[in-house]
Amino acid sequence: MNIDIFITILLTSVLQSIFGTGILLFGTPILLMLGNNFQTTLIILLPASILVNCFQLRNNFNNIDQNFYKNLTLFCLPGIFIVLFFFDSKELNTNFIIGILLIIVSLQSMVKTIQIGLRLVLNYEKFYLVVMGFLHGLTNLGGSLLTGAILSKDLPKNSKRATIAVSYCSMAFIQICTLVTKIRLDVFLNKNYLMYWVSAPIIFVAVEKYLYYSVNEKLYRKISNFFLFFMGLIILLKT
Repeated sequence: MNIDIFITILLTSVLQSIFGTGILLFGTPILLMLGNNFQTTLIILLPASILVNCFQLRNNFNNIDQNFYKNLTLFCLPGIFIVLFFFDSKELNTNFIIGILLIIVSLQSMVKTIQIGLRLVLNYEKFYLVVMGFLHGLTNLGGSLLTGAILSKDLPKNSKRATIAVSYCSMAFIQICTLVTKIRLDVFLNKNYLMYWVSAPIIFVAVEKYLYYSVNEKLYRKISNFFLFFMGLIILLKT
């Protein structure tokens, strides 16, 4: 077991336990910087992310924004499969755009013009989801756009987290199916990765019990905005 990878899984699992995303979004650039290739990074992170999302969805299916999830299934998931199956990951210059977008979304509660602008952008939600699918297949960072879109919606915190969780879980599942089709099934049967995968839901249980339910709606919105701003800043610094 690699201690650097293990610590990365633990820290990003805390974020994902609260917001529904984090393991892939932050774990991907960290594991790549640690010297892992793109496919190995996906093989380590995808099962951990899915396990946390599945725990988040327990007794929360009624909180999912069904219209958004239907559009994600139709317009985002096919793009992830197509890009991941037919293209090799390249270092694309998409981080700047994603980072700026997230910072803008994080400031929406303070700047009214941003609120109006975001509503206009999300009026074209289907096109937004198509772009998000292609970016996620290429970079594994499409979750940042997913988080930005859902956290900008006027939904209770449980609905936001449940919608992010089911969307991210579906995106990760498509990625696993694509890798199995493209490579082989036994890449996900490596016992050396088992500890990474098991640790993620354990962290979720602890965070949900001692932290998540102690955060009220108002504080959750503030933390969400800070999370988006920080996430955008980190992505910009990575460019």
